[in-house]
Amino acid sequence: MSPNDANALFTIELAAESDADRLGRAIALSARPGLVIGLVGPLGAGKTRLARAIAESLDVDPRAISSPTFMLIHEYEGRLPIAHLDVYRLNQAAEFEDLGAADYFAGPGICLVEWADRVAGLLPVDRWEIRLEPTGPTTRTVVIVIPAVDRDPFGHQLARVGLSPRAL
Repeated sequence: MSPNDANALFTIELAAESDADRLGRAIALSARPGLVIGLVGPLGAGKTRLARAIAESLDVDPRAISSPTFMLIHEYEGRLPIAHLDVYRLNQAAEFEDLGAADYFAGPGICLVEWADRVAGLLPVDRWEIRLEPTGPTTRTVVIVIPAVDRDPFGHQLARVGLSPRAL
């Protein structure tokens, strides 16, 4: 997914884990049924940490949240149901289809897909894509590409939680 006329781009610098919590809260406040969020970044970038922050902000019990690496899919109940998928261990995109992942895309909740770049062609075109890049032990640069229709509502939620996107 790349920025174009149909998409909006936000770049945010996270200085600490508390910033990841605030970003998760802004995403949760913007979430709607059927939202698919692709999480992309190297090992240790904070994909699962951000997924946990989103889920906690949607009132999921924090003790229930874990990386789905070995189970591939975790389902959580909160204000919106959450399907949390991790495709790191899949060898080919067809395995993602075999999981029935697409069944979650139009469901009553949101779908978080870690390592989404590995199955990008199978994800909805109106998904959100969040790229996390470590810049230090606790710092991250986060690039978020979302449909343009979500730009103003999400920008409002970022401001509400005290995060300021960097101008490009």
